[in-house]
Amino acid sequence: MQSPFIFLFLIVRLISLPANSITEEKNTTQTTRSEWTRVEKDLTRTNNESQRMHKGVNFEGYRSLVVDNNFNEAVLLKVISEKKIAHLLLGQSKQLRNVEAWFFPGTSDQNALVIGGVHGSELSSMDVAKALVQQLQQTNSSYYNVIIIPALFPDNASKAINNPEHIGSTANIGRYTRSNSVDPNRQMPSPGKAFDVAMRVDHLGRQIESENQLLLQLIQTFHPQRIMNIHAIRNSSYGGVYADPRTDHAGIALGYSSDSSLAIQMAAYLDAQGGNVKGNNLDTKPTALYYKDPMPSPAGVLQKRNITGSDLHAHRGTGISLGTWASTAVVYDEDPSKSRDAIRVITMEYPGCKRPEDYKSVSDQLFHLKQIELFASSVHVIFLGDYFAENKIYDLVKK
Repeated sequence: MQSPFIFLFLIVRLISLPANSITEEKNTTQTTRSEWTRVEKDLTRTNNESQRMHKGVNFEGYRSLVVDNNFNEAVLLKVISEKKIAHLLLGQSKQLRNVEAWFFPGTSDQNALVIGGVHGSELSSMDVAKALVQQLQQTNSSYYNVIIIPALFPDNASKAINNPEHIGSTANIGRYTRSNSVDPNRQMPSPGKAFDVAMRVDHLGRQIESENQLLLQLIQTFHPQRIMNIHAIRNSSYGGVYADPRTDHAGIALGYSSDSSLAIQMAAYLDAQGGNVKGNNLDTKPTALYYKDPMPSPAGVLQKRNITGSDLHAHRGTGISLGTWASTAVVYDEDPSKSRDAIRVITMEYPGCKRPEDYKSVSDQLFHLKQIELFASSVHVIFLGDYFAENKIYDLVKK
């Protein structure tokens, strides 16, 4: 049973939602599996279309961001300026699958990025991203201009799907590109440093996989104020919504209050409608801190970071995560266009790695279908709403 504090907290949070957002939630959560299976098929076109990638050519409704096999900033900036829904081709995977994205214009000039499928074994994370695409296609009511990447590593996801008996198991098939590959979420540049397209190496000097290179180039061109990184976690007790502490380029904390509040508001939204967010401890002491991360430091104090993920041979689980790199401001004197403020990074851990259809019982399938739609709706209504809209970092420092 919820404490009086949490009960009051949920009431205040739900009352604060715009009336049109509540209406939109009732509509969007009615999305059926058959309706967004069409989107799933649309997002998984692979080899035949991949062979047709040419200079500046848009095919099958795509806006290709690849020119002469290189990421083209000018095309992306044109898409953003047009303020129209667009189906984007970011590039291709190592096995020539398309790395696709969707752009939805917002009512403001601020940008958000939503990423699914960093780990190919976390199939439910991709379902949440695809459901979000479907919801925005039906009712595009985002405050932010948003780009959604449903499956960043489509090769790895395909590997997981083709081993159905291991989906959601400790085998982790599809989490890594190869048996000796570095964890895809531990391949980012050094905190405070821009991605160098000439070197293309991570904090430890290892080559960054091509899919992550596309992501980093997108971030450095799109300049999102906030990022939603959708993951999935096998232990459902840690399902929830978490925030990374933002820092300046030297790692000095900028304050955690608004980051934490946004994550908790999303968790409260989910909890009030039956979402599993046990990791946020809403019934006892609400937290937006992931259980493996260091405590947030007070503003003005050096922020500790977790640079060790999974315990893998040859330190393949060690490195800088997207959450750490993106939430650290970048100062790049050689090319000031690559400098940026710290990005607000929210990580969603969907409880369970399976897709609804991977469960055996109909009741479990229906339950997880509803959960998928609900988690997507929390991104649509709260994360892409005007809640805790970002100020410039120097404004936060002054406060």
